[in-house]
Amino acid sequence: MERKHPRKKYLSSEPLQVKYLTLLVVSMLVPVIFVGGCLYFLIFNIMAEQVAIPEYVAHNVVPVIHKINLILLIGFPPLVLLLLLWGVVLSHRFAGPMSRLKNEIEAISRSGDYTKRLKLRRSDELRPLADVINRLLDKISGVKR
Repeated sequence: MERKHPRKKYLSSEPLQVKYLTLLVVSMLVPVIFVGGCLYFLIFNIMAEQVAIPEYVAHNVVPVIHKINLILLIGFPPLVLLLLLWGVVLSHRFAGPMSRLKNEIEAISRSGDYTKRLKLRRSDELRPLADVINRLLDKISGVKR
């Protein structure tokens, strides 16, 4: 089934979308920094306890540090990119209809033509809100549906 009105752009200048994307980035970075810090603290704490045998420590712990660095270097950027793209899609599913509702309500208010109706896609999460506003506009304009 072909979409009637496909989304044209996923990044908007809506403050709501920027707010949710910022929240997403912070919620990704804080746990990663915390877990990474804990791992390094654990490794260096083990190294500090094993100072009596530095060759043994270097032989066993340094390869672990290199593997952790490699995993972080290879795995972290694609994961952040994937989560950021998913965040853009999810935030747009909310911010896009919100922006459209705001623009259409402002246009109705400016024109004073209360016979116009808000139009959203059936899959939009804010469709019930648009339906309630349309019923209110029906009452204001005296139109029976």
